[in-house]
Amino acid sequence: MKIMKFAILTLLAASTGAAHAADPFVVGIVAPTTGSLTTVGLRQLSAVQWWEKKVNAAGGIVGRPVLVVHCNDEGSPEKSASCVRDLISKGSVILLNASVTGPIRAAMPLLQNGPVMVTPSPNIVPSPASYVFQTSPSDVDLTKSIASFLKQNKLDRLAMLASTDASGEVGVASAAEVFPKEGIKYDLARIDLRANDASIQLANIVKPEVKVVFSNYSGGGAAAVVKSYNNLSLAQPLIVSYANISDAFINVIKNDLPTRLLGTGLKAVAPEMLDDPARRKHVEDFMASYKEMTKDNVDMLTLLGLTLADTADAVLRNVKDPRDAASVRTYLETNPVPSIQMLRWSKDRHVGMTADDVSVLEYKKGKWVKADPVQ
Repeated sequence: MKIMKFAILTLLAASTGAAHAADPFVVGIVAPTTGSLTTVGLRQLSAVQWWEKKVNAAGGIVGRPVLVVHCNDEGSPEKSASCVRDLISKGSVILLNASVTGPIRAAMPLLQNGPVMVTPSPNIVPSPASYVFQTSPSDVDLTKSIASFLKQNKLDRLAMLASTDASGEVGVASAAEVFPKEGIKYDLARIDLRANDASIQLANIVKPEVKVVFSNYSGGGAAAVVKSYNNLSLAQPLIVSYANISDAFINVIKNDLPTRLLGTGLKAVAPEMLDDPARRKHVEDFMASYKEMTKDNVDMLTLLGLTLADTADAVLRNVKDPRDAASVRTYLETNPVPSIQMLRWSKDRHVGMTADDVSVLEYKKGKWVKADPVQ
């Protein structure tokens, strides 16, 4: 009798353990999927959802499925904070934030004790003491890539248009930090996010001696800049911001394409630029699998989403208890994470890439490639 009872208890314990092992890893993601920032959120979210499907189709991670829970912050700081509270309450072991500067900053104070939050926004430079990690180069790094491109083309002047929101403020600060040190003069104009015309601002800063124009503007409003650029018949190459290296953006501006459209982007956007064969294969495999699953092409924003997925994947596979935020932070600070390009954080730096990971790209024949020289 005692033997039978022991056997039954053993079976119950085993079944309980199996049930617990099968509990999903909850991964929370904040992404604007309505409003003017819809493209930014949807593209990154789709890459994370691709990862969720691929992982679960392969049996999950350590025998447990992944459950991605999305919250739409609509690009609002107040809603972003609310989303983070909600996702924490639902047991998220790691948070992914695919929103923009203001909303991300609004959520950061809620993470004093974790969980770890990962974002690809170059405008976020987290404190090394925080539980926030950023997968992209910083905005300063992106600005350095523009300065390097200008110097390679023996140019020392630039016209710059920046939005008046938090993202624009970061861009203006980066320009002030980088361009004067590099001997580059720049004329700056600001434009409200809600503006549907940028003709006056462009006319004020684009002079005949200016050979390149930089629009440091994310979201739907950036299309208004391109349309005004076309209406003014401006011929200088136009550099658009990091977040606008997307098919969705091209579709919006396809009838107003400048003579030359350039942009700051990760080298992975043009995989042939990657020196590391493993990184190049990872990107090419993702492009093929993503297109097969979604019938859609990969662009800059989906690649940024993949950096979020790759980071979450590495944490879930390598941290014994992902619910322990301190262990997750230590893991990310001490282990490089293979992604579209290698992500390297440390105890002193929570930004995963540098200016070396960036290139000025050019939209040619339906794809983004390394930019040609400025004539």
